[in-house]
Amino acid sequence: MTYSQTCCMRCTLQFKVLVSEVDESGDKDKMAMFADALPKQQKMLMESGLLIIPFFRQLTWPLLEPAEQSSLNYFASAWCALENMLLVATAEGLVAVFHIPVADEAEKIKEIVNAPEGYEFTCLLTIGYPTENAFLPKQKEINAEDRIHYNVW
Repeated sequence: MTYSQTCCMRCTLQFKVLVSEVDESGDKDKMAMFADALPKQQKMLMESGLLIIPFFRQLTWPLLEPAEQSSLNYFASAWCALENMLLVATAEGLVAVFHIPVADEAEKIKEIVNAPEGYEFTCLLTIGYPTENAFLPKQKEINAEDRIHYNVW
């Protein structure tokens, strides 16, 4: 086993312990999904042949201090563009993984890519071909009719 594989396995185990400690929902299926998916997400981002970082220029107020709702239009537009990329990738038989930066990740990434002042990004996005026989975690069954309300909540 390589050093990289050992580190990945150790990180996966630590993550699974952390997830089980911080979740308060009691939803074991959800936690099993996160415990399985998030280490894979990190691995896919690191090994991907394609990484997209959708930047946008935040022209008015700081993103986390919007003066009004329209101050978030740049951010919302970036996510709409991202959604279209995901839809096209899926239509082409590809899969996508994205990671929303946490803590100081965004600042470090902006520094690495030498992003101009005033630009922000939504996430890291990788698109590629699906792995054959990939594990698919149990999905929740949702009845749309139970979630749609007409004229009342």
